[in-house]
Amino acid sequence: MLLERIRTEPGPHAVAVVIAVALGLLFSWLHWFGLVVGGALVSVLAPNLRRGVVGAVAFGAVVLVAFAFALGSSTWIVIEMTPVVYLVVASAFGLPVLGSLLRGLL
Repeated sequence: MLLERIRTEPGPHAVAVVIAVALGLLFSWLHWFGLVVGGALVSVLAPNLRRGVVGAVAFGAVVLVAFAFALGSSTWIVIEMTPVVYLVVASAFGLPVLGSLLRGLL
């Protein structure tokens, strides 16, 4: 009942998504599996699977931006590390999308 309300009403939905993104960022800071958890948290709040996957991709973009800010002045040095940076970007988008598939089960 509460989950359906969160999925359909804009106000509670926005609050729940902000909380889910914050929790996902916290878990992602602790371990890479937090990317999967964050994608799952964001997608469970979505009204359908398609929006859940889009939300997970957006969560991955937020994680990449937070990672770039955490690097500070060495962001450009990391971007120049091409083989490694491909893995970072693929993980930032792929792992939350993997977690978002939980929405298909709920």
